[in-house]
Amino acid sequence: MNEDKIKKILLLTTIYPATDIQISNNTNVVHYFAREWVKQGHEVLVIHNYPIYLRPFHWIAGFAEKIIASRFNTSVTSIYQNIDVEFDMDGVKVVRMPLFKPLPRFGVPTKYLTRQIEKIAAYCCKHNFTPDIISSHNYYPHMPMVNLLKGMYYPNAKTCVVVHKQVWKMLKYCGKDYQNEIEKVDVWGYRSLPLKREFEENTGVIPKNYFMCYSGIPAHFLHRKETCNITLPINRFVYVGSFIRRKFPEKVLQGILQSTVADDFRLDYVGDGANRNLIESLITENHLENQVKLHGFVNREEVPNYIAKAQCFIMISEEETFGLVYLEAMSMGCITIASRNEGMEGIIEDGVNGFLCKAGDEKELAAIIDRINKMSNDELSIISQNARQTALKLTDDKVAKIYVNNFA
Repeated sequence: MNEDKIKKILLLTTIYPATDIQISNNTNVVHYFAREWVKQGHEVLVIHNYPIYLRPFHWIAGFAEKIIASRFNTSVTSIYQNIDVEFDMDGVKVVRMPLFKPLPRFGVPTKYLTRQIEKIAAYCCKHNFTPDIISSHNYYPHMPMVNLLKGMYYPNAKTCVVVHKQVWKMLKYCGKDYQNEIEKVDVWGYRSLPLKREFEENTGVIPKNYFMCYSGIPAHFLHRKETCNITLPINRFVYVGSFIRRKFPEKVLQGILQSTVADDFRLDYVGDGANRNLIESLITENHLENQVKLHGFVNREEVPNYIAKAQCFIMISEEETFGLVYLEAMSMGCITIASRNEGMEGIIEDGVNGFLCKAGDEKELAAIIDRINKMSNDELSIISQNARQTALKLTDDKVAKIYVNNFA
């Protein structure tokens, strides 16, 4: 990379992995961008605005973190940690900095927000880090933060806010004139097309500069020798994900049982969670112990081994901002069924490179499985190839470059 293209990127996020603590329902999405930028020669400093609340909440969360994560679709900070922690992860400098608010889904008191901004600027000074780009994930609390950081400390920096799924009532904490605050941000990112529509409908603002902030998959997924055997009948299925309510893992099995392949199929569940008992009950009631296997959580590197044995990947969840596992399945030519009006819309085109189903609708899922099995092998081969071509465009390296190029 030429020196004039190297950027100093300050990245703000409320969700980030750690080397020393476990956070329920956490995700590595933001870290994957940061890691790729470092590989590409950029300098990156991540500020993890770690949410802390009144202590009783953390005590409760410690006992019920899986239930909370499943019910409210959120990461759970059960550990009360009120000190700053600096660490390095895959070459990325990270500062985990506690940010107080009374309870989840409430606003950060002004004095704490101001103090946080001052601390971030102090850490940047400590690391001799004057950002060219200030990017953030989740519009609250970050829209006020990036605007104030630019206005008070870094007037030459380009700013970005990436919209993930959040409760829209949080907009009121962005200020009385939040529409003006939206317009101050240089570039907006959206994790999916449905989120873009929701954001514009709820704010009444259509930002001029925006991009689709899709995640990518490791390039090595596209070089695997194992690909899925897409020949009729399509009756070997796989689900990979948490067993939480919004993902409807039990509906996958219910949909298969209502389809024409109900008498001869195999389903592998890779994952675990609060809804496991529902799946186990279905297995027992229908005497499916030899056809449905629960493998529990496995290392990410092992997931392709399960996908390779399948022909069709199914996850029809709701409030799915983006699912890397869909791309992983598509990269192996697996026939993929995702949810309509969710995170994969705009990436998966129904009947072209996969299929779209109403979230949690086992009857429509059964109809889609039957539709697939009425197609010819040639038609299915084309869909499988199209899926691989789609995944080829969305590798970690490529999506990280697309992200930064929006600030050129």
